[in-house]
Amino acid sequence: MLKSVREVLISIVALLVLDGIYIYLTHKIFADQIVNVQRVVMTLKPMGALVCYILLIAGLNYFIIQRNRSIPEAFFLGLVIYGVYDSTNYATLKKWEANVAIMDTLWGGSLFALTTAITYYLA
Repeated sequence: MLKSVREVLISIVALLVLDGIYIYLTHKIFADQIVNVQRVVMTLKPMGALVCYILLIAGLNYFIIQRNRSIPEAFFLGLVIYGVYDSTNYATLKKWEANVAIMDTLWGGSLFALTTAITYYLA
């Protein structure tokens, strides 16, 4: 049980730090996409972001980390989760760019794989 708590805490920190770096590096790309689609500046809804991160961390821990699944399986789960979101945006938003959808989908896989690797290494 103590190991499980450590794994969850490590995965929270790892995922938030890694995604924070990604958001910092890609903020302009997504801000431009939002302006292009909505014609308004992107604004963050903190409660929505909190729920999103809770779900991402819960899914990663439940399906991958607590079951000691492989890093490629973590990559695949992240790819699927981010891919559903990004392909839905691409399918439904006329001005959503394919390259942004592809980049972000690949990031989802990478984020889950890296978070899992860090968690396994440090736990």
